Parts: sequence; C-alpha cells; structure tokens
Amino acid sequence: MPTSDRSAENAAVRHRWTTRTRAVLEALRRNDRFRTPQQIYDEMRSAAAVSMGVTTLYRILHKLEEQQLVETQRGEGGELLYRAYDGSATHHNLVCRGCGHAERFTVESLGHQTGRVAQRFQFSDVNYRLDVYGTCRDCNQPSE
Repeated sequence: MPTSDRSAENAAVRHRWTTRTRAVLEALRRNDRFRTPQQIYDEMRSAAAVSMGVTTLYRILHKLEEQQLVETQRGEGGELLYRAYDGSATHHNLVCRGCGHAERFTVESLGHQTGRVAQRFQFSDVNYRLDVYGTCRDCNQPSE
C-alpha cells in the first residue's frame, strides 16, 4: 500500500478511536519501556485513567499492533511486551529483563543473510525477529 494511502487509512482509524484506545496509547507513550499487558493495566488503574478489563486491554493492544502503532517484543517467558511505536526504520531491540528499557540496534547483514537462506530453500514472504535480552546498567547497580 502506498504511503499516502496508509496515512489516510491511519487518520481515518484514529478518528474512530474510543476513549479507552486513547487512554492505552497515552499510557504507552508515558515512557519508552517494553511492558507486559498486566503492567500497562496496573499503571492505568493506578492513574485512574479509564476503567476497563484486562480482556479489553488485550483487544486494544492487538488492534494497535495491527495498525502499527505499538511495537511488540516477545519476553523471555514468551509473553508479548508492548510499547508505543515511533515509526523508526527496521531495527532490533536489546531489552532489559529487569525494567523493560530497550536499546535499538541494526544488523546490516542480517536481512541480507535471511534473504539468502530463504532463496536457498525456496521460501518466499520471509520475516524474521531477533530477540536479545540482558540487564541494563541501572538494574545492575547494587541497591544501597
């Protein structure tokens, strides 16, 4: 889909957003850390933003992911983590397993190598994901 068509479609979708959808996006935009749906839910409850059930939150997060307005990362335990997507180019994330802080990075040759492997085995429409985890400097600091 051409960029102008996609931006027009996104504008139409944004016009139909509910109060709950707006509240979820605001919660995600408060910081750039990846968070579990439960963490997002707890933050929204403590802020008394908008009342909603966890099921509704999952549904909204899924829709926002489809609209490419949130970025997902699979946590080490398998659960999807979410944060607001800033529209940056293809990248990967080094995610802190303690606090969810993420550092973006790219591996120039990864896309090329993936394409070569797909061609070798005659696969098409190939997608890949690189998940990298560690503990950030702040979480490594001994507590006083």
